[in-house]
Amino acid sequence: MTLDRADAAPRLLIPSGSAFNPMVLDRRMLLPVLDTNALLVEACALAKSGGRQDRVTALAATGRATPYIAAHIPGEVDEHLAKVAADLEASERQARRVLNEQILPALRVVDLEIRDHLAPQTRHILRVDRQMPKRHRGDPDDAPTMAPAEFLGQCVIVSKDSVFSRFGFAAIDWIPVAESVLRLAGLEATAANALVLIDIAFQMFGAGVHRLVVLAANNPLAATAAVRGLLWWCHRHGYLTRDNWRRRLSQAGGVAKPLLELAEAGMTEHQALSDSLLVVEPPAYPTREQLAARYLARCGRPLTPGELRDALARRGHTISAAQLKRDMQNHGAFVRAPGDLWTIGRPVRQQT
Repeated sequence: MTLDRADAAPRLLIPSGSAFNPMVLDRRMLLPVLDTNALLVEACALAKSGGRQDRVTALAATGRATPYIAAHIPGEVDEHLAKVAADLEASERQARRVLNEQILPALRVVDLEIRDHLAPQTRHILRVDRQMPKRHRGDPDDAPTMAPAEFLGQCVIVSKDSVFSRFGFAAIDWIPVAESVLRLAGLEATAANALVLIDIAFQMFGAGVHRLVVLAANNPLAATAAVRGLLWWCHRHGYLTRDNWRRRLSQAGGVAKPLLELAEAGMTEHQALSDSLLVVEPPAYPTREQLAARYLARCGRPLTPGELRDALARRGHTISAAQLKRDMQNHGAFVRAPGDLWTIGRPVRQQT
């Protein structure tokens, strides 16, 4: 673990929205996996600045970027908080309050099995190069941070540990990375919400048209009279003339142009942010547990084994509900709630 001075944090980028249904947007969803140093530096910066919104809570609020941590991180946070607070000249008591009230409740802890730490990229982190300075070599604490990223991939590691940057799994300057993930998730949440609202509008319009058709079918004479009256009124007021239609279409185009330009700017920014991030990719041949974990980490709500089976089937993965339930029962990363609902990751057990 590497702890560096970073109390002069850049201004936080506020996300564009919180997703009603994060899965409605059919594109890859990057999840942040945070290391101890990022949490401690963020808590100390908040303790000094006095209450601005932290990046961790903002990430969770988007619905598209739930932040995850490895099981050993809460212990490391408690162990190193006093030293980091002193180094950054922050109040340890205030930093602990920020951690317990703001940051830690927004996190999910992923308890992995031993086999999950034997994945290729996680083992690569621990490769020892004797010619490298000791501070740049792999550390036993680095693999448990890499393992959740590989288990839940595609993920972005938010850390200043040089071992991740040396192997190309993370950027050393973690604050821009966190803000890029936050902005990316905000843009995606706004796009997802737009799709939800458009779908609702079409459903309401379709329902209205259907009711009018049924009403007209049941009352043909009244419907004919109403249509004739409407056409006569439109003709008398000039609404059916060619010039009027041209003017109306021109006005509609003028209204739509700023919206189209805004959408294009958002897509351009999204692509630029996506290209700038170093992403931990999942294994080419995922296990059943990894498939289940990836979907549960992104869908935004607990699912029953049957619901999870159907969701995975829509993505081309055929696994029975009974098999999924057995797999989740036998793996520490999955958490069961009443009603046979399952999710990935548990809340942090806060330190006092």
